[in-house]
This record gives sequence, C-alpha cells and structure tokens, in this order.
Amino acid sequence: MTPLAEHLADPATEGAVPALTQLGAEAVADEAGDIAAGPLAPMLARALAAVVDTAPDEWHAATASFIEGMSGQESLLALASSLDELLSSPSTVRVQGTQLSNALLRDLTPLIHANPLLAAGRLEGAVRLAVAGATPPFGVLGHLTASPPSAPEEFTERLPRLLGAAIDRWANEETIAAALRAALDQLRHDAAAGVDAAFEIACWRLRSALTAETLSAAMDALTAARSDFATVDAAEEGRHDAQAYAAACDALLAFAAQDHARLVDANGRLTTALDQRVAWLSGMNAPTWLQPRRAAELAWRRLALVLGAAADRLAETVWMDVWDALATVVDAYAQARTARPLPGLDAVPGLTAVVEPAIENAIMRQQSLLAALRRSVSELSKLDTPPLDATTAELLLTRIETAATGSRASHTRSPRPASDGDDDEEPHPVDTARLYRLAPSLVHILGERQAADVANDIADDKLQVLEGIVHSTELARSRTAHPILDRLLEALLQQLAQSPDFVGDVRDTFGLLLEQTLLFLLSRADLTTKTWGMHKKDNDYRRVLKGGDTRPLEADLQQDFHQWLQTGPLSGLVAVERIDIALGRADVIVTFGTIRYLIEIKREFTDSTPESLEDKYLHQAAEYSNTNVPFGQLLVLDLTPHPDGAPRLDESVWLARHRPPGATKDRMVVVGVVAGNRLTPSDLSS
Repeated sequence: MTPLAEHLADPATEGAVPALTQLGAEAVADEAGDIAAGPLAPMLARALAAVVDTAPDEWHAATASFIEGMSGQESLLALASSLDELLSSPSTVRVQGTQLSNALLRDLTPLIHANPLLAAGRLEGAVRLAVAGATPPFGVLGHLTASPPSAPEEFTERLPRLLGAAIDRWANEETIAAALRAALDQLRHDAAAGVDAAFEIACWRLRSALTAETLSAAMDALTAARSDFATVDAAEEGRHDAQAYAAACDALLAFAAQDHARLVDANGRLTTALDQRVAWLSGMNAPTWLQPRRAAELAWRRLALVLGAAADRLAETVWMDVWDALATVVDAYAQARTARPLPGLDAVPGLTAVVEPAIENAIMRQQSLLAALRRSVSELSKLDTPPLDATTAELLLTRIETAATGSRASHTRSPRPASDGDDDEEPHPVDTARLYRLAPSLVHILGERQAADVANDIADDKLQVLEGIVHSTELARSRTAHPILDRLLEALLQQLAQSPDFVGDVRDTFGLLLEQTLLFLLSRADLTTKTWGMHKKDNDYRRVLKGGDTRPLEADLQQDFHQWLQTGPLSGLVAVERIDIALGRADVIVTFGTIRYLIEIKREFTDSTPESLEDKYLHQAAEYSNTNVPFGQLLVLDLTPHPDGAPRLDESVWLARHRPPGATKDRMVVVGVVAGNRLTPSDLSS
C-alpha cells in the first residue's frame, strides 16, 4: 500500500490534507486515478477539495487525474460521496466541471445495463452540474430524454425526479421542456417509474396554471393538475406530496368559486397532508440536493394559514383575491421544488448554488401586488396616526381597483389594431421623471401607464408612502433563497426544534413570524431610503446622530415593524396591536388563534454586545411567555456609534435562552438588532 493510501486508510488520521501537502501535488497525481476507482475515493476527494481551493494551479493535475479515475468506480456509495466532496469545491466546479461531467457521462449507455444504480448516480451528478450552470445542458439532456426502452427499473425509477428538476430549470426553453415532458410521458408506462413520472407531469400542469395569464386558463390547468395529483395518490399509498398538492388545488378552486364549505374541507386536508409529509420525509433517504429546505415547509404552512383565513373572510374583497391566492401557491411550489445542486449556499462565481423553478407571470405579480396594496392602504388608514389621510386612502383604493380591473381586461382582449387617428394618443402624458424618482418599484411592477393612473394628482409625500408600501410588500413576499437568510433561518429553526414545545401549530406560526422578522431585518440593514417608514430622511431612525438631533424612540422601530407585518403576507392572519405595558414601553403582539407571541422593542445607547443586551433585556422579553408558549422575540434599536461600520445581518440575530430560578423549562427568545446611528458606506472612507 502506498504512503497516501496508508494515510487515507488509517482510522486514527483525522484528515488527509497534511499528507497531500507533504507528499506534493505531483506524487498525489500519480496515485489519484487508482484511488478514485477504489473504496478510499471519498477520503481523497475530501482532501483534494480542501487543498485545491487554496492553490488551484498546483493541484489541478491531481484533481484531473482523480476525476478520470472515477470512471472505474463501481460503488454507488463511494461515487456519491466523492461527488459531494468535489462539488463542494468552488475551484473544482469552476475549472474542471466540464471534465467531471464528461467523465460521468462517458460510456453511460452500456453501464445502464451492467450497473444501473451506478449509471443513475453518474447521470444525477451530471444533472447537478448542468442545473448549476457549470456545464452546457445538451449532453446530459440527451441522456435524460433518450433512455433505452429496456432499461432496468433500478435506473428508470431515478429518472422522473431528475427530469422534473430539469423542467424546473429550463421550463422557459420550450424546445428543451417539450423533450423533457415527452420523456416523462413515456415513463408513465414504466412499472418502476410510472407513479413518479405521473407526479412530475402533474407538477408541470400546476406550473401551467401558475403561469397562465387569464383566470379561466389558470382554473382549467388547475383542474387538470388536481385530477393528476389525485390519480397519483390513488396509485401509491403514502404519497403525501400528491395529497398536499391536490388539496391545495381544491382549496384554490373552492376559493375561486367562493365555496366556504369546500375551502374549509380542502384546507383541512392540506394541513393533514403536510403533517403526514413531514413525518414521512423524516425517515426517508433522498438525495440531499433535492431535499426541500425548511423554508419550503414554511411556505406550505403559510399557504394553509392564508387559505384558512380566506375561509372566514371570503366577503372581504379588499383583503385577498384569487390571483393573490395563486401567488401564494407559487411561493409554496417554488420553495418545495428548489434544488441545491452544489453543496452549501456560497455561490460559485458565475454558477448557481440554489436553483428555484423559473416561474414568471406578469399578470399574477401585478394582481397580487394590487391586492396587497388594497389591503395595506385599508389597514394603514385605521391607524391612530395614519400616514395616508382618509381622502387620499379612498382615492387610492378606487384607483387600485380600477388598475386591477384594467390589468385583467388587457390580458383577455385582443390587441387593438393600429390606426392613424387621434385615438392612438395617450389620454394624458406620463410624468416618467416623477414616477421613477418617487415610485420606481411601483413603475417596475405595474408599468408606466398603470403606475401613472394610480399616482396621478397624488401628493409627493403620499406617493412616497405608497412606494414604501410597494417596496416592503415585495421584500416581505420574497422567498429566502439568499446566501445569508437561508442559512440563518435554517440554523434558528434547528435550534428552536430542540424545544419539545416547538411542534405543530407553534412550529408553523412562530416559523412564519421568524421568516418575516428576518426579512424585515434584512430590509432595514440596507441603507436604501425606499423602505417603508423611511420616506423622509429626517424620519429615518437608522440615520447617524449629530449634535442637537432628536434621538429615535423605541416607538419608531415598533411602528415600522408593526406596519411591516400589517402590509406583508401575514396581514389578515395575525392580530397586531400596540399596547402599553412596562411603564409605557411599546410592544408588538402577534396572535394566531390562542397562540400569542410578544415582540419586545428596546433601544440601546452604550453597549450592544449580545452579552450586554441579554443581561439588560432578555429577562423581560422572556417573562411575557409565562402564560403562553415559551417563544418570543426581542428587537433592539442599536444607537451606539458605528465608526468602523455596522455588524452583518447574521451577526445581529441569535437565539437566546432564559430559565428563571426554580423553573424547569427554557424560554426561547429570538434577538434581532437593528443598527441605527449609522454612517453611509461613503462616510466610512478615510
């Protein structure tokens, strides 16, 4: 046995990196090909992935030799582990992704019959590289769409989900998507792959509903998708994913029909299916890169809560419409189908670490935003000190409704033929300079004409309020495929799951509140002035404090967070109220039925370290959970000086635990710090 192989095989060795550097790149390259074909391949792959990112030029030949040697690997487990290690190396993926893909696809057709499981593993690795953008898709798509008709079931049973991932990635490339759908249709007749292929086809029909530009087309596609999901559920016991999608389709159809009883029944089935799905997936062995993120579970739970609230508020058209409900399904579908072709979330330059389905529907986005605007304007007009006076609010509601009706109509009628008459002239000129200066987000989503119709004769300060609502609404509805938020959300949810009380409705509702809180903190960490509550520089509680300035109050942060929740996707699901407790301190209470969460708001002038903040404020924040579930939040406005810059978002949020003397249960409080008294980036330049 060679020195490198001895080191890799030594169970007392903690890592192979020192051996690689001591032996040298040339010596490792001589042995790498042979080791890549044997049982020690994953260990060497891990070592190469560690050193190649530090000195890619030096270790390029050794990695290339290893990749070529993988063609002789006969163990699926060793192959999969080696691939995970190599794909975790940005340098390897960027520089040698094409070589790796070629090695995986080499002689794949004969291998399908000789070792079908290994062939499927190789094809999966090549799909991951293509989906991430590391290699052109055409080579791998050829193998996906032209599998031998007599392929063993061990190979064909892995194909449907790979085809589904490819459709999600290239859905907007009609030629590619058509070939992939044809392959799925062929697999429906395969004994091993038939049910999974039918499920992927049902997902494609649901995509068709979510991209339809007319409500009738969306409902037709939704009906077809619901039928397909029901067929899958009937064909295979335990398909809780199909049950969840079928129930979601039923709920949307019932919502469109204003059928309260059907909506309640469908939403109940959706909740049951989600609970069963979580239990089912917890014990399943599925490829890590295809496992839905925790954020996907939150998206499904949000859908259940939204539709549950809709059952009680069908008559309140100002709150939600069918397009808005469809947009909520887009979020859930996209989260559940998101793939991680490359391990980790740090994107490789030019490549994609997290791939979401490419779903774009302009009319749905517009209608969803307009529904959110109706809801937001209505809610803001109820505040004690509303930022919009009653006359302006009523005018905006009328114009938003007109815009919504006009937008739907424009997607159902044929384009008007051109003529030389005066009818082609604009009814009034659009002041684009003012629109782009004061309401760029509104223009981006609605277009110049509709934005002008809404904004015409609205005072500048009121238009800026509307722009702030639009901007925050878009952020609040964002999915968390984000290099910081995604990891932060997952880490916090994992820590919260250590509590035996973090189950059922508590897990769902506090998880959704946590997601919105993180999005709020992300938006306020950005120094843009286009966030809600920041429409005037002198009202921005984040601004740097100068001599004679009035220091921001806790109420400034409280009101901003209050309005964020009121105008976001949880509006209508939560009861948020301003109360006076603890000598007049302003807090936010969020209520889901009988479950209550309190967000304590504080400000800090001297010491904003986690230890100091917990010592000063954690006991009070935790005390409020004594009569309900043991979870809460603490938001702190940090007004200490930041002469060298503000902390990162992931350094400003953490989970704190408190257990009073004599107690037996921890109180868990998510602490979030909003940096105030901030210099702009340019001010930090010396």
